[in-house]
Amino acid sequence: MSSAAPRDGTSREARVPRGSADAVVLAAGRGVRLGALTERTPKVLLEVDGRALLDYHLLALRRVGVRRVILVVNYLAEQVERHVDGGRPFELDVTTVRQPEPRGTGDAVRVAIPFVRTDPFLVSYADVFLPNEDVVLQELLVDDRAKIVAAEVPNGGSFGRLSTRREGEHVLLEGLEEKDGRAVPALVNAGLYLFPKSILTTVAGLTPSVRGEYELTDAVRAFVGHGGEMHVVSVSDWVDAGTAESLARAGELARRTRR
Repeated sequence: MSSAAPRDGTSREARVPRGSADAVVLAAGRGVRLGALTERTPKVLLEVDGRALLDYHLLALRRVGVRRVILVVNYLAEQVERHVDGGRPFELDVTTVRQPEPRGTGDAVRVAIPFVRTDPFLVSYADVFLPNEDVVLQELLVDDRAKIVAAEVPNGGSFGRLSTRREGEHVLLEGLEEKDGRAVPALVNAGLYLFPKSILTTVAGLTPSVRGEYELTDAVRAFVGHGGEMHVVSVSDWVDAGTAESLARAGELARRTRR
């Protein structure tokens, strides 16, 4: 399947009821750290407690009223496209868009730009696991303010570390540092956002980072650096399912929190 085009050939912006914002789901990565597990299976189709990791995200989106999903794919894209089948198994309208080559999360969002119609819109990394994700999504969608989900982890050295400030009852993002290897507790980027559509202008203008990739976090920094307020929604149960060990932890967490 080739990259899809907007069904009506336009990029109209739509104001929609809360809960029905478009969602961009990033599912393009190979999952190198998963070794042989992803030689023939995309990372997002690996099973967590008997269900594909991607399915948890799509079902959570449906439960909170999201209907349009832009799914960005690359590695073994045909498998993901067949699995999703246009969203029919999930009662969603899913447009799959192929990222020509894996050049970072910022580039993945950039290829989705022509398909985003709502303001605000969601962005979700498909290779993480959040139990009761629909509850977190409801908190993101309670109003139109920009938000980032942060996870409290005992060892933050392998993740983007967040710094925050409190203004009254609100916790706002102040900064986002790259991985620093420090094995200390930290608040880290959990890979789930509510963005104003205006951030797409910044995403479109991203330049490569020192890693040679286009980083979505650079757009977040620019948004905050230019005075944008991004509210922080913290969670305690979260897994970055990037290794066999963490994938197993996701399965344990899914069983423990199954409803």
